[in-house]
Amino acid sequence: MSCNSCVQDGGCEFRGFPSKCHCGLDVVILTSKTKQNPGRPFFRCPTLNDGHLFKWVEDCVYEEVVDAKPKISSIDNEINAAKCEVSVEIAELKCMINELKEDGTWSKREIKRIKLWLVCICLTVTAIVLLMLYTSKNQKLMLGY
Repeated sequence: MSCNSCVQDGGCEFRGFPSKCHCGLDVVILTSKTKQNPGRPFFRCPTLNDGHLFKWVEDCVYEEVVDAKPKISSIDNEINAAKCEVSVEIAELKCMINELKEDGTWSKREIKRIKLWLVCICLTVTAIVLLMLYTSKNQKLMLGY
C-alpha cells in the first residue's frame, strides 16, 4: 500500500475502507473536482486539517481485494477439502445402501423359506391330529398325563 494516498501522522494506520480518522471523527466520502483528478472519489476527515485522513477510494478497494485474496484462497481450499470428504462419504453411503439392499433381499428369501417351513409344519401337525382322530374312533384321546 502506498501512503501517498493517505496522509496521517506517521503514515497509514489502516487498510481498506476507513470509517474514522485517527482524531476520532467519522470520515466523509467526497468527489474530487480538481483538473488532475476530476470525479475521483476519496475519503477525508471533515476537519480539513493537514495530517488528517485523506485516501482515494480505489486505493481502499485495492487493499480490500489484496487482503481478501488469501482468505478466499483459504476458503477455496476448505471447500475443496470438504468436497473430497463429501465424495468419500457419498461413496461409503452408496456402499452401505447396496449392502442393505442385499441384506433386504436375503431377508425376504429367508422369510419366504421360514413361511414355507411353517406351512409344512402346520400341515403335518394337522395331518397327524386328523390321523389320530380317525384311527381312534372308539378310543378316547387323552392329553397330558
